[in-house]
Amino acid sequence: MIIHIGSRRLRPGRVVIWLAALALAIISSAPIIWIAMTSFKTFVQTQASPPVWIPDFTNIQAYVVSFVTGKSQAGSAWGPLVHSLIVATGTMIVTMVLAVPAAYALARYTVRRKGDIQFWIISSRMMPLIAGIVPLATMLVWLKLNDTLQGLIIVYVSFNLSFAVWLLSIFFASVPRETEEAARIDGLSRWGALIHITFPLARASIVVIAIFTWIFAWNELLAAIVLTTGETQTLPVLLSSFATNTLTFYDRLAAVGTIQVIPAILIVFFAQRYIVSGMSMGAVSGE
Repeated sequence: MIIHIGSRRLRPGRVVIWLAALALAIISSAPIIWIAMTSFKTFVQTQASPPVWIPDFTNIQAYVVSFVTGKSQAGSAWGPLVHSLIVATGTMIVTMVLAVPAAYALARYTVRRKGDIQFWIISSRMMPLIAGIVPLATMLVWLKLNDTLQGLIIVYVSFNLSFAVWLLSIFFASVPRETEEAARIDGLSRWGALIHITFPLARASIVVIAIFTWIFAWNELLAAIVLTTGETQTLPVLLSSFATNTLTFYDRLAAVGTIQVIPAILIVFFAQRYIVSGMSMGAVSGE
């Protein structure tokens, strides 16, 4: 049986797939939609039972208190928002600058016990962050970088670098060696072949890893809550402060949480073409 929709013909199997994808999209986006709707409720409405399903969308008091007047119990959210942007972007840049050449070397050069090196790199990512937070905090105090954005970037890079190197090495290995060798025969140096041939072919994968690194740093809470104070706190730390021992300010929590989600959604939306092609690039390794 074939279902006709206008000039298009859809088979039942494809219809089922589309309906399943639609249901999954609705289920996945429901928490985000609920948070966004809660941000337009008053504090009393957030405590109501049964809940208020449709808020007054002209009520932006939670946004005004959190971002404009700065009279919330945690202060203005602008400072933490800027701190999160600086830390996430700085972490992404430093991680990629270090990870790209390291991953290319692992993928292209003959290194003794390469498999052991790659396993050691990814095994460092297996360690829980909480297990290393105390020595990292001690190191930052010794370097006089405690309670600074630079120190937080160093911590985030140390935990994201292994992930980036390991995945990028797989992606670089999927680029055929013959392509680089042909470019070198035509007169390009190894660096020239890397920049003009390998990088463009692996561009989607590099963008994907950069996006993941940015999002990891943007959402990270544990290290930020331990290593920063009110002067340098990031947005996730500010969000955690809206829940006190006696009360949770759900309206302000939802307002700031909605703002925090928007950059990640926009990045993924505009870079989805790179994400799809980048995630499939390393499916078949070139080695």
